[in-house]
Formats: sequence, C-alpha cells, structure tokens
Amino acid sequence: MLHWCDSCNVPLVGRTCGRCGHNGRPVELSPPGDVRLALEGTRRRLRYLFLRHFGVQQLIPDITVLNKTSGEDRAEEIIVDGRRIALLSYDLERADYRLTLRIDGARMLAHMRSKKEILLRKTDGHMKGNYLPREYISSFDSGIKAGDEVVVQMGKFIGCGSAKVDASELRTSAKGVKVRDITQSGPMQPGRRAWPKDLVKANLPHMMAKRAKAEHELRDAMAESRLPLSVSFSGGKDSLVVLDLVSSVTKDFTAIFVDTGLEHPMTRDHVKGFAEDNSLRLIIAHAGDAFDDNFPSFGPPAKDFRWCCKVCKLAPASKAVEESFPEGTLTVEGNRRLESFSRARLQLMERNPFVPGQTVVNLIRDWTALDVWLYILWRGLRYNPLYDEDIERVGCWMCPSALASECAEISRMSPELAKAWEQKLHAWASENGLPSQFVQYGFWRWKQLPPKMQSLAGRLGITAMPKRADALGLHVVKGISPCAAGGYSVEAVLRTPETKGLSDAAEILKTVGDVDLVEEFGVAMVHSKNSDAKVFAGGQISSVGRTPEEAMRCFDSVARAVLRANMCTKCGICVRTCPEDAITLKDSIIVDERACTQCGKCAESCVVAHYFDKLAGEVSARKPKGGRSG
Repeated sequence: MLHWCDSCNVPLVGRTCGRCGHNGRPVELSPPGDVRLALEGTRRRLRYLFLRHFGVQQLIPDITVLNKTSGEDRAEEIIVDGRRIALLSYDLERADYRLTLRIDGARMLAHMRSKKEILLRKTDGHMKGNYLPREYISSFDSGIKAGDEVVVQMGKFIGCGSAKVDASELRTSAKGVKVRDITQSGPMQPGRRAWPKDLVKANLPHMMAKRAKAEHELRDAMAESRLPLSVSFSGGKDSLVVLDLVSSVTKDFTAIFVDTGLEHPMTRDHVKGFAEDNSLRLIIAHAGDAFDDNFPSFGPPAKDFRWCCKVCKLAPASKAVEESFPEGTLTVEGNRRLESFSRARLQLMERNPFVPGQTVVNLIRDWTALDVWLYILWRGLRYNPLYDEDIERVGCWMCPSALASECAEISRMSPELAKAWEQKLHAWASENGLPSQFVQYGFWRWKQLPPKMQSLAGRLGITAMPKRADALGLHVVKGISPCAAGGYSVEAVLRTPETKGLSDAAEILKTVGDVDLVEEFGVAMVHSKNSDAKVFAGGQISSVGRTPEEAMRCFDSVARAVLRANMCTKCGICVRTCPEDAITLKDSIIVDERACTQCGKCAESCVVAHYFDKLAGEVSARKPKGGRSG
C-alpha cells in the first residue's frame, strides 16, 4: 500500500505527510508493490508516448511514480496525482512500448480534450466490458486506428477502451470499440504542481527513521563480528545508499567493485569517479575473460541458468576477499526483499555460502525502491547516469534477467556492444540449429521456456523447443523403490551441457564416499556408511540405501557431485571453502581423500551444485512403490 498526500500532491512512504501534517490517501497497488520514482529518461519516454497516442504530454508531472507488475516484459503502472492512470508495457512482437489506459487516466485526458476521443449520445445500456453500440456514437477522432486506446465520453460518463477497427469503420462495425471501464465521476483536473524538495520534505521523518535504524543495526553488527568492514559497491542505486549509510557511521571501510567484464562503460566510469571524488578505498575484483572463456561450454546464460554469476562475479569476489581479508570481512550489501522471490527471506546478517570468509549485512532489506530514491534525493547523492536513460537495472548490460526493453535501450546507447553480442548469439544459434528469431525475440534468455514465451513463439509461428538443446535435465528411470537385494533404490539419468568424463566425476565423488573407478566398464562406484551408488559414463546414476530417505540422500549427493564435475568452471570457491585443505585445483579438481572428511561444505559453496535443486523435485516427488527393482 502506498499513501498519497493530496494537499502536497506527493507520494508518502509513511502514513503522515512531514510537510503539511495531513494523513495520506491510500493508493492500492498491484503486488509486489515495489514502487519507484520515474526519473528524467522515464518521464521523457512517458511524455512522448502520451503525445504520440493522445496529443498531450502535460499529463506526466515531475513527480510520477511507477509500480512494477506482471507481464511478458516490462509492465508498470503509471501513478500520477496518486491515481493509476495507465499501464506502460513493452510489446515483444512489435519491439515497442504501448500504453493501456486506466479509468483515471481517461478522466484526465477528457479534461484536456485529447485526441483518440469518442463522444456518445445518451444511452441507458451497460457498457463496461461490452462493445460500444455504434448507434450511440456522436463524433470521434478521425485519426483512430485499430489497436488504439480511446477515451469514451458521454456527459459526466467517462470510459476507456480499445478500438478494434479504424475510424472509417466505427459507424458500421458492431464490434468497433471494446469498453474496458467506465465511470460517471466526470473529467478530472490535474493536481497542484509538486517539486522534488516537496517530495523530500514530505517524507523526511520517515527517511530519518529508516536511516537511524540502519545505523543502529550496522553498529550492532560491527560490535558482534569485529571483522574488518567492507561495502559491495556495484554502481547501482541500492549499493550507493548503503555506501552512504556506512559512511555516516565510520570511514574505516573498503569498497569492493566486481568488474565482471560485462559492466556497461558508464557504470565502470561512475564507480571509479565516485570512489575518487569521495576518497574511498576501492578494490576492483576483475573477472577478465572468464565469460568468453566459458561461453563455448555453456552457451549464453539464462534466467534459469546464470552460470555467468559464478565465474564472473562470485569467483573474483571470493579471490578478492581471500587476498584482502584473510581473516574474513563484514560486507554491507544493498540487497532488498522486494527485488525477487529468492531474496524474500533476507535476514540482517547472513554468511555468504559462495564467498568464504564473507558475512553479509543487509541494512536496507525492508526498503522499497521508492525509499531508496527518496534517500538519494534527500542526501543529494550522485547516481549512475544510466538510470536517467530509462534503465532500471544497471548490472551486467546483457544479463538474461534484464528486460528486453532495457536491452533495446542499451542497443540505442551503445550499438557497438549490442552488435558484438548479437553476433555471438547468432553464431551460437546457428551452431545449435536454431532460427534467427530465437535471438531476435530473446528466447535465448531461458533454458526452459516459460508458458508466456511458448505462447509468444506460437503467435509468431516460430519453432521453439520448450527446452534448449544445452539445457540441464534429469530423467527419472525409477523413483524410490524397494530393491531386490534389500533396501531401496533410485535410478535416473542426468543430462548436462558438457560431459568431461568419469575420471573428473570420480575425483569429486570422493567428497561423498569411497570411490572405485572402473574405466573399462565406464562406471564409478561410490560407497558410504549406509548407502551405495553407481555412476555410468552415459549419465545414469543409481543409488541404494537402507531406507527411502538414505537412498534419496545418497542420490542427491552423488548427482550434485556429477553435476559439479561436468560443469566446473575452475572458479576455486570450493578450494577456499574446504576447512581441511583437501581440495586443490590444477587442470581439474583434485581431492585428497585422506584429508577429506566429507563434510559437504564444498557442495554448499558451489553455485553449480545448487542448479540441481531445480531438478531434484522430480525425483523427490516420487513415492516408494511396490515391485522388484535394483
């Protein structure tokens, strides 16, 4: 829930306005409600779109708020004067933005006498959700085209809808206009003009309270850990805020910037310039050519297979922490719960399982994006200029998690970067027998296409397999079943993008149990206290345990080890994590079975091993069943 002060015409992150003292009016939001301010580039785009579609641009004031909602790509509610006036979305088929009017947006446009308006004679019929009766049309804008958003007006009745035909057919078509919503509240006049200083003053008490809480939590964390302090500075808005919060408590800290090799040049320049201007101690962890080196093995990263984070971010971060903080470090990061489902359960302090020696402090875990931008405005912080180009996410510029709309903006700003990446993608698609549209419409961004993308492929007439050829896969041959030799067994086939051979798998399997490798038969046998397993060269895995739980536990550990062996990127995180120094990294991972205690910490710290979590549900869901097997 957002609140809005109608007197000052500004959004409130609290209930009461700090400028006038009035309580704000509740504004209902579509979930999750992570609202943000529309910055210069976004407002410029919105004004252009309203001018293009309706002939007016004054509808978008300096204080405009966006609320992210669900859609194929970018989809955000536009909030003006505390009213949801339209939905901004990006159409993947047309590679263009579109506006979908809300009723309050139609009321505001009716007050401005905009284009795309249809005037009606009086009617007693119910129109909401129905087609507009052609006999009631009095006049209309001759520029209306099929697909346009339109404003419908009949006295005080104002409606919004979409035209299904061109203006020339409106009087003859029985289904010319579909009315989405209608009200008798009449036209709406825009509210008073508000300025950024009004916005800051209205929210100042709330922001001061947020800052005081964060500073208190940081002092407590520092007192508890006694580790040297560092701040993860990515160049984004969230890390900028935590950098300022830490600076308000202590100057004795080090900023860490991980240069993945995929950062936009503007981000690199911003980080370095900000550090110099503020006399920060800055460590830059370079990933070098890690992305290009691993691309041939794994193909383009995907939303459900972000191998790039492991080799380009976590590996250099782990190395930097090991070299600069041999005893460990307390790192403040700008993680927020509303950013994603995976971060929804963030705690104040958490050990980073992927960067040994790093304890993470999440000071702004409960903040919204609006909180963050209000803080930046209040403190007058210099932020990454990419945000003013209507780009919300300023991480790796070609990240599969980025929106197609943002990729289009990067292409506009940096055509040389975009061209090189597209050539790389087209070469990969050609090698894998995929059509060029697979790249054009962004299907490469998933290993397994979600329903919305499968639907898009159908509409476009593109042959797109539900899974990429290089996707991970787990085919269950037999779920947990009673075994003829006693106990229970599990059998499955694990498919990986690359298979490096049984010898590599056998080495990592030593972290699970005792291993016998019989290369002439293409099998590695694993023996542990209460279970046994076999791994075959073709990817087949079978495990046997005394109980269903032991059989499943053994299968899980063995499959993770095989996955790690085949997809190892030599990042070295497991080497730094091992408490017994039992792991070394040369051409491949070597495990000293005499030193290894099979504690499992290496698997816990390996990002690759966690990809198995997405596959394991298929096996875990299988119930023990009767019949002979094994």
